[in-house]
Amino acid sequence: MGIINFKVYTPYKYSFEIIREGFKGYFQGEYTEEKLNNIKIIDLSSGTGNLLCVALEKLIRLSKKIFGEYRYNENWVTAYDLDFVALEEYKRNIKKILNKYGVQGEIKAFYGDSLLTDINEKYNIVLGNPPYIGEKNNKDIFESIKKSEFGKKYYQSKMDYFYFFIEKGIDILEENGVLSYIITNYWLKADSATVLRKKLRDEGRYLYINNFNTSVFKDVNGQHNMIFTWKKSLDDKVCSIKNYVLDEEVFKKDENNLKQVVEKFFLNNEELYDENGNIVLTNLENKKITKKILEKSNFRLKDLLNINQGIISGYDKAFISKDLLEEYREYLKPFYKSKDIFKYSIKDRNEFWVLYLDKNTLINNKLLNYLEQYREKLEKRREVKSSKIKWWELQWSRDRNIFSGEKIIVRQRCKRNIFAYSDEDFFGSADIYYLSKKNMDVNLFYLLGYLNSEIFYKWYRINGKSKGYNLEFYSTPLKETPVYYPEDERETKYIESLVKEQIVNYSEENQKKIEDYFLKTYSISELER
Repeated sequence: MGIINFKVYTPYKYSFEIIREGFKGYFQGEYTEEKLNNIKIIDLSSGTGNLLCVALEKLIRLSKKIFGEYRYNENWVTAYDLDFVALEEYKRNIKKILNKYGVQGEIKAFYGDSLLTDINEKYNIVLGNPPYIGEKNNKDIFESIKKSEFGKKYYQSKMDYFYFFIEKGIDILEENGVLSYIITNYWLKADSATVLRKKLRDEGRYLYINNFNTSVFKDVNGQHNMIFTWKKSLDDKVCSIKNYVLDEEVFKKDENNLKQVVEKFFLNNEELYDENGNIVLTNLENKKITKKILEKSNFRLKDLLNINQGIISGYDKAFISKDLLEEYREYLKPFYKSKDIFKYSIKDRNEFWVLYLDKNTLINNKLLNYLEQYREKLEKRREVKSSKIKWWELQWSRDRNIFSGEKIIVRQRCKRNIFAYSDEDFFGSADIYYLSKKNMDVNLFYLLGYLNSEIFYKWYRINGKSKGYNLEFYSTPLKETPVYYPEDERETKYIESLVKEQIVNYSEENQKKIEDYFLKTYSISELER
């Protein structure tokens, strides 16, 4: 299965890879009668059987090599699916394979929700391309699973539905059984996947990871897929990794050219994890750089800066306008888009205005009458229904001090680290993050220089949040970013002077001085860069 509302079945090329790695983990080079007779494979969201059909055909061919004739065992493959039509097609596909090799037998296929079914049998291979469904727009689907004992055990706020299929797969695996899946890769560092990552870490070891970092499904955009094979055993230590990354040399010359190169390397399972339990797919050289940055750093960004998200209106049409509505001037604030943020500086003038209406606003009747046209939409917002805000307020107005005074601002998502300085009103939506001093002694310009440096980019590209090749500057990964903040004020003042020049008039010469300072500070050579 795949994405809600339509199904995305696994192309043969990737089905073959999933089965190949799953079989490697199970057979371990020992293609014996015993292992073939005992193999039991299940797919908890089989669809029309693109995975199980490939697996079964390989097993039938293997039987010829071992027994000298084609054989079929009805326990070899088991399918579950919620789609009756897809399951019937699966049975027809299996029947074609059996007829092709002149063998017969029952077909094990179950119509129903595998997550809510008590599956008492144990399997030694679980295959899957489970549905990629987020909780935000699929509350009803999540509610049914959350009420079950299984769901109560594994549910985590804002998780993806496919996490359940991995957890269920682990539960029905026998000891030393193998799980081989194709999924999206966001869970590797997602805050909502800590339960899943812990279960995988505590109960077994990764054998193989292929992180495509792009969609492998035709006509499906916005996905970043990976295949992983995992064994329910704590004995296996080494994981084989293929990791598709940016060709940085090409990217530096043209930021629109997202050419990929593939890294192939091995890591011990414990080396996959960072200090927070996130899975970081990077080679040993990059891990050395990460270690140097951590060893030199004396703070986390959260120790020095407050980090806040921008406004969520709940209905932009009511609050945001291109026109300066003179009669409501007292309520209007300059409103910017994320594209108005550049490296060090911001756009000179705002194109939009926002009616900044929070709980402290004394709203007049004239403005209430204006907003009346949007009242029906505004009253449908969750926070209005729960009486947390009045119908005319912004859904999440934040503290207005966030948007005024000295601050660093950053686009929530962009290809590079693009942080800017502002000391005036700069109101923006949730796709902008605001970084302000925790105390007056913090040198904001020094930190701005670091955040715009190649060292920070390197750190965040490896350890921070990303979606494909877009960096995602969310609160948690920003807060956890390590930083060296010097006691010697001469150092902070040196970077401050360079950064102030960059804000007024950006130059590569000044940027090189900033880069050289941080390279030297973290003891990282040009070659390591």
